[in-house]
Amino acid sequence: MRHKLAHAIASMAVLSLMAVGIAVASTPGPAYLSVVRWKAVSKSKSTGLLSVTTKATIPRHPDAFIRPNAVVGFGWVDAQTNKAFVATIHPVLGRDSTQNPRAWHAHTVTLTSGATAPNDFCLGSIASTPTVGLSIHGATMRINVRASTLPVPAAAFDLATGFTVQADAACASGLGVRVST
Repeated sequence: MRHKLAHAIASMAVLSLMAVGIAVASTPGPAYLSVVRWKAVSKSKSTGLLSVTTKATIPRHPDAFIRPNAVVGFGWVDAQTNKAFVATIHPVLGRDSTQNPRAWHAHTVTLTSGATAPNDFCLGSIASTPTVGLSIHGATMRINVRASTLPVPAAAFDLATGFTVQADAACASGLGVRVST
């Protein structure tokens, strides 16, 4: 029942993204980018907890899929504002975080429409690189984060998904976001 409810919520979120002009095409990726369960809650007034559970063990360091991709990650998205909190790994782009520059770390971003298929969104902007408590245990990633560093309240996130970032000339940033299934 919980899985059906999560699927229904994710489907409604995708439909709402399409309603605001952002079409979601989704492309296959490794099983560890396929989210089967997710959570975004406030643990207290000052702390949020985000998590994803996927179909396979999430690698702690770059593997054969991650290494050639510009960015690989998980995103918790608010369809109303197109703001997202993302956990990323990107050895191709190099260091942009002091917390964990060669492995998983967090960013807050804004997504926009206009991507060229098979990309689903454009990366509109990267707003911040917050310091978080990030753990990976098998197929589950958990993130403890200061609520003040989230782009929206934790309860506002409508969906979580795995993704990659690819070059896309149709995007003002030159970067398209490809949802992974």
